[in-house]
Amino acid sequence: MTLSLRLRVDTRDVDLDLQVAAGETVAILGPNGAGKSTLLEAAAGLVRPDAGRAELDGRVLFALGSGEPDRWLPPHERGISLLAQEALLFPHLSVLDNVAFGPRSAGASTREARRRAAEWLAEVDGSEFADRRPGGLSGGEAQRIAVARALASEPRLLLLDEPLASLDVSVAPALRRMLRRVLAGRSAILVTHDALDAYTLADRVVVIEGGRIVEQGATRQVLERPRSAFAARIAGLNVLAGSRTADGLRLPDGTGITIGDPAPAPLGAPVIAAIRPLAVTVDTAPAGRATDAPVGRTTGLTARLDNTIRGTVHDLEPRGDVIRVSSGLLSADISPAVAADLDLAVGDTVWFRFDGADAVLYPAGTGSGHQK
Repeated sequence: MTLSLRLRVDTRDVDLDLQVAAGETVAILGPNGAGKSTLLEAAAGLVRPDAGRAELDGRVLFALGSGEPDRWLPPHERGISLLAQEALLFPHLSVLDNVAFGPRSAGASTREARRRAAEWLAEVDGSEFADRRPGGLSGGEAQRIAVARALASEPRLLLLDEPLASLDVSVAPALRRMLRRVLAGRSAILVTHDALDAYTLADRVVVIEGGRIVEQGATRQVLERPRSAFAARIAGLNVLAGSRTADGLRLPDGTGITIGDPAPAPLGAPVIAAIRPLAVTVDTAPAGRATDAPVGRTTGLTARLDNTIRGTVHDLEPRGDVIRVSSGLLSADISPAVAADLDLAVGDTVWFRFDGADAVLYPAGTGSGHQK
């Protein structure tokens, strides 16, 4: 085990227990204020928890509130590098000397530090910028240099705080590919709000809400079968939770949902149904229209949409070539033409409909492949 981290920060109501294995990249997901930044700051030594213990490769980073004398390792002695949203390069240094800063701070000679800096610049395809000042770099170029600087100090653990969030969408894919290459076999914690970052870079996903871990597991398991509302939103899925019935599940308000492929769970057991918004229709009448069909349906236009749920429109959001209609329980992606015909507005009462064959039902407990 590379990192073992337990911490409690009372003023932020954060109580977390996280492990990161050697060579593993763990993605941390959660809403704003959930405790993600607190986790990174505690690991890096920028926040002192009220209680907890952290070890990295068997070395104690901190041990607090245990009844024994507190132990606290300063940030510069931890062997951890933090990569933030902004590159934060030193403006008065060349790119090469920015990258060499870590090795020099650790005691390497100028010559050795610059040699290692040149190697890492080559690794991130940044050698051509070696003699430039940061002010002459684009956002994507500066972030590449920041990655090289973080890794040049040869950290035992790399912390990444939404490293792609501030980049233009045209730049992010190339940097994501570069990160995937340099993170291979390296222990890292990645905070992100982007499902693509998690799919591309992470071996495992941990979901934090309200300062607690509410869900964790292999990346595809969590994002394709989410148990938490936040993970479902990140994955772009609707999630309906209820109790198992012979036909599917029953929601807390008594609504019965028919599912084409029932989960292997006993009657009455807690289960979850996941439905893609593209498989859901929306209408202003409960019966719907004879010709309606989900935008993403693959089983034909005449299939019966056997589940109907009433809702109130909370949001109408253009998403490429579809309009997402959201309520508190379900969302549907509909074509602009259908949206125009319905003339929807926030506050309208609508009926969402979907075929049970388009939903996936699975147990809500550990049988879903997650760990609590």
